[in-house]
Amino acid sequence: MTLTVEQALQQGIAAHKAGKLQEAEQLYRAILQIQPDHPDTNHNLGLIAISANQIEAALSLLRTALEIQPRTEQFWLSYIDALIRLNQFAAADAVLQQAESLDMAAEKLESLRKRLKPRENSSPHSEAVDAEVYRSLGVTLKELDRLEEAEASYKKAIALKPDYYEAHFNLGNTLKAQDKLDDAEQSYGQAIALKPDFTPALMNRWELLFNRGEYEAALNDSDHCNNPIARLYSLECLYELGRIEEIYQRIANNSVVDDTNIHVAAFAAFIAGAENKNTAHNFCNNPLDFISVSNLSDHLDDVDSFTQETIAELRTVSAEWEPAKKSTYKGFQTPDNINLFATPSGNFLQLKSIIDAELDSYVGKFQGETCSYIQKWPIGKNLFGWHVILKQQGHQTPHIHASGWLSGVIYLQVVPSRDNNEGAIEFSLNSTRCSRDDLPTVVHQPQPGDIVFFPSSLHHRTIPFSTDTDRIVIAFDLLPVPAST
Repeated sequence: MTLTVEQALQQGIAAHKAGKLQEAEQLYRAILQIQPDHPDTNHNLGLIAISANQIEAALSLLRTALEIQPRTEQFWLSYIDALIRLNQFAAADAVLQQAESLDMAAEKLESLRKRLKPRENSSPHSEAVDAEVYRSLGVTLKELDRLEEAEASYKKAIALKPDYYEAHFNLGNTLKAQDKLDDAEQSYGQAIALKPDFTPALMNRWELLFNRGEYEAALNDSDHCNNPIARLYSLECLYELGRIEEIYQRIANNSVVDDTNIHVAAFAAFIAGAENKNTAHNFCNNPLDFISVSNLSDHLDDVDSFTQETIAELRTVSAEWEPAKKSTYKGFQTPDNINLFATPSGNFLQLKSIIDAELDSYVGKFQGETCSYIQKWPIGKNLFGWHVILKQQGHQTPHIHASGWLSGVIYLQVVPSRDNNEGAIEFSLNSTRCSRDDLPTVVHQPQPGDIVFFPSSLHHRTIPFSTDTDRIVIAFDLLPVPAST
């Protein structure tokens, strides 16, 4: 039986505690093959490396854990310990000072300070390693929204290692977050000058240029990247430049490689609607036609009791307020490392069974369609689920689910619609960067227990609501494992 990430982690921790380090390491490494950025796994593997006196390897793993999850006290303590063991005393002191400012356990930090103090001025240290430490510290500080300190840390890294293109890139991100856009562009430019094919810097500079209306320069950056998102960016530049024929030609030229590219699929549907002419993109040219609504009452006798029990179960699941890089505002959402349907039990297991049955009905309903969305329907039912609790004035901005194939929402608790479709879900061909007022929209005002399916390439948003009531949903994606390519 294949273990889930959570099961493998628990078995790894048990083996680790029992001193079976080889077994624990094998389990941890198996997890990182699936989820390289899993913070606890990186941390625990780092501790095993320390026990084997592989301190440099440990430092890299512990740094990764801290960058991903900077609010975990133990990650700071383990990282500082590794720096001291590696005789990186100046770097350890810098990180320790930041940890001391975070109101962490004073006794544990003082213990590290005592280990550090007699030696911090007595041993040489590598400027290259210190530069990496300062960059890593900057990443952590930025995640904590301590932007000025992050900026200072990146600048220290660059002072130690001027050709450190990753640090220039990170500095650009921090300057951008502080709305210092000209300085951010300069930092991205320095990163690109040092590494001309450095895609992250090119993509982020593209955004600055696009937002300033410098579409030709932005197009040059996105064309230089030529990845699935960059090809969308290029199409958006061409739209702003009015080069419609070139858009159709590019979509045709890339119709095979981008057949299941959800980013391009969304744009292709938009331009087809705007120009009243289909493109060569075959994923789903008319996604509004593939919206489907059913209800839990088709499967359950007492929907109200079931939804209330499910809401009670959700109270035990972690949720983040307005998570970064998400469309949720004035609301809570499950963090990315939790999948409600990974190892479901209780009502979640029953919900998964209902979704599975509804998916069979859905694909049967549209089986005559020739688009790739239906003809390359994913094998199996690999679901990724999360929940969203919106508070008063809560909403979700227009977005697509680029990692999905079909997306769905189950409404556990809804809000009064009043006169403006408050709390409704609105579907549109428009994106935040490319839109037309004359394109059609579909608004669905949900009822308790509604199950709404739609293509993951279809833009959708939640209309804000004024009632002081929670709007609670479980959302999910059917993940793409296509039957053919």
